Amino acid sequence: MLLSKYLNPFIVYNLLLVILFSLSINEIESFSIINSVSYIFLQYVIIYLGLYYYCKKLYIVCFLYGLGIDLFLIDQIGTHLLVFMILLIFFSYTKKYLKNFNSQKIYLVILIMQIIIIFLEMQITKWFFGYNFYWYVYLKLFFISVI
Repeated sequence: MLLSKYLNPFIVYNLLLVILFSLSINEIESFSIINSVSYIFLQYVIIYLGLYYYCKKLYIVCFLYGLGIDLFLIDQIGTHLLVFMILLIFFSYTKKYLKNFNSQKIYLVILIMQIIIIFLEMQITKWFFGYNFYWYVYLKLFFISVI
């Protein structure tokens, strides 16, 4: 493939993040499931990048996506930005332990991290900004994550 020497996997995943970011912040009322699925995949790709392609550039990427999601979805700076930065710090300390896992364990780690992250984001948004925590929204995102 001609573009494979110019596009390394990190760039391809970042292009995927741009597409998922734009789909998750645009509220399409008739296709709300598309927003939810793209939001879940956005977080999945961020966690995947943190596990497999951890580098200093990832801090800038997570900062920009966390800031963008916060500004577009809740009109406040804090929740996603804070959780993404803590996630990267967590990966920097656990990277050497997670490299020994096989692909099934890594997939399980990604799912558990994603479910915890969604719960933490919803709780932090409730505590700091007064948004309501709806269990049916969390369960919807949980089931989309598991599927």
